Amino acid sequence: MKNIVSFVKRVSVLLGFLLALWLPILTSVHYMEMKKGKDLAEPMWITRAESLRLMRYHGTNGLKITQDRVYIWQDSKWIQVLKRKQA
Repeated sequence: MKNIVSFVKRVSVLLGFLLALWLPILTSVHYMEMKKGKDLAEPMWITRAESLRLMRYHGTNGLKITQDRVYIWQDSKWIQVLKRKQA
């Protein structure tokens, strides 16, 4: 019984130590992704919500956004799905 209690204590200390190391790493990675995401040039004519909707539906590998059009990859060719409205 004494061995089991000792083992449980060691495992709980180890898990606590790993959690204490994991949380700062996780928050720094998310901070760097947030910072990097703001630096990237996004096309201003398509909203973020619209681009996320297209990515969820068509996938990120099959989506191409240019300065005036949005294309999806389908049947071995690029098909236009959105066009920028001229102001």
